[in-house]
Amino acid sequence: MERATIRLIALVIVYIFYLSVGAAIFSSIEGPYEQRILSDLRKKRDDFLVKHPCVTDKELKAFVKHVVAAQEMGIYPLRNTSDKRSWGFGSSFFFAGTVVTTIGYGNIAPLSDGGKVFCMVFAVFGIPMTAIMLTAIVERLLQLTDLLETFLCSTCTVRGIPPAYLRFLHLSLIMCGVVVLVMLIPAVFFMLLEDWSYFEALYFCFISLTTIGLGDFVPGDDPKWRSSEYRSLYKVCCVFFFITGLTFLLLILELCAKVPDDHPGMLFSCHKPFIQEEETELTTKQRPRYSVSSRGSSASSTQENERPSRNSYERITNRDNR
Repeated sequence: MERATIRLIALVIVYIFYLSVGAAIFSSIEGPYEQRILSDLRKKRDDFLVKHPCVTDKELKAFVKHVVAAQEMGIYPLRNTSDKRSWGFGSSFFFAGTVVTTIGYGNIAPLSDGGKVFCMVFAVFGIPMTAIMLTAIVERLLQLTDLLETFLCSTCTVRGIPPAYLRFLHLSLIMCGVVVLVMLIPAVFFMLLEDWSYFEALYFCFISLTTIGLGDFVPGDDPKWRSSEYRSLYKVCCVFFFITGLTFLLLILELCAKVPDDHPGMLFSCHKPFIQEEETELTTKQRPRYSVSSRGSSASSTQENERPSRNSYERITNRDNR
């Protein structure tokens, strides 16, 4: 069995262990908090039934069940009549953007069977189209990053810095710039536009741009935005923010893939890096082949290269006989 295969098996075991540890930590952190919320809800339900004896527990559960089902479909029963519709143009554009970018918050979903069928068809064509568009944009951005790499090579190579360190420095600078541009700065705007803290806004940016899309924080769903006439414009701008952020994250992934000899994934690959293959070919072409059968292999190979042909040997023999 190859070493890369053994490493892959070990990686799978570590990955399962990582998921198990994460599940245990999430359970220990969120479990007690969930129990406190459930205890508070039970207390409020009991108080409500005491104050309203005409309502039975069964009727109350049935009503809450309908309210929760409507909430899961994106219909908010507590909103005012002046609030904007959940399926207006802005919200529909936001939903379409989360579908093709695979973020999928889940705060609203198609209600009818026709809408569900169209959502599947729309995703089948929209997701590849988004991937092609983002790839084309990233190719243009790579040309700009090459200028930075050329500048670093021209200024730092003279001082004796190895190229591997230059590649790491180049990638680190771009990663820091992307984090500031698409996470730290937008988090300030979302903190000001929404009733979120800076940590919650930063959490939203990270969850959205990594396409996790939990849906616990969704822009434009606050009561002040539901009655605002700029809600549709705000939703559309959020979609363009998602596309911009995903573009820069793909740029980082592309830069990591450009360095196959330094990429951690090559430890588990069954193929040799292209750079090593090219270097091996060059060294085999430039180096002469030596025999290891005797100490005088170098001299013997030189003599073989300089050995005259059969016709030349016959001419020399005839000349000596004369």
